[in-house]
Amino acid sequence: MKAKKISKKAKRLLAVFLTAVILCGTYALGVNFYVILSQKKSIITLQEVEEMQNVDYVLVLGCGVREDGSPSNMLFQRLKTGAETFKSLKASKDAKLLLSGDNSGESYNELAAMKKVSLENGIYEDEMTIDNIGFSTYESLYNAKNIYGAKKIIVITQPYHMFRALYIAKSLGMEAFGVTAYLPFYPKQIIWSLREVVARNKDFLLCAFD
Repeated sequence: MKAKKISKKAKRLLAVFLTAVILCGTYALGVNFYVILSQKKSIITLQEVEEMQNVDYVLVLGCGVREDGSPSNMLFQRLKTGAETFKSLKASKDAKLLLSGDNSGESYNELAAMKKVSLENGIYEDEMTIDNIGFSTYESLYNAKNIYGAKKIIVITQPYHMFRALYIAKSLGMEAFGVTAYLPFYPKQIIWSLREVVARNKDFLLCAFD
């Protein structure tokens, strides 16, 4: 009889655990799809950029650099797209290119690479603003609003990352649009996409309770 009681208790605990896992998973996926679907219409083309007025910044979000300090392929493509987007702003003459990334030490400096590539892509130094404390997506967007006074921005990043960035920007009270930067192939795309599901949930809660 004692063995049967333990067995029943174990089954109940397992049932509770599985129910909790299912509920948490359903919630996480619900948040994930909500963030994606709510921001799809804010992704625009370079042709649409030409007509946009009162844009304060084209914000390029930083990401990895190599050991020699050169930008990763992903970051290079963001910077290339950022320069193209900035040059397409025909109706927002006072806009600037805002480069935001991690400059946490002598051995790691995203901003040096970002500035160098932007100069090489035809952006003048006085057209750039450098945010070297953009240690996360949320911090980059928070800084754009609260340090640099942005009210209307165009965000530059890859498609998988764009939805979260736009969601954060709007939650902080900015008018935000996105121009996506592409690469033909991302070797670690599956890993990044899975991590992004977690990140969307994290920043969804951060925006909700900020």
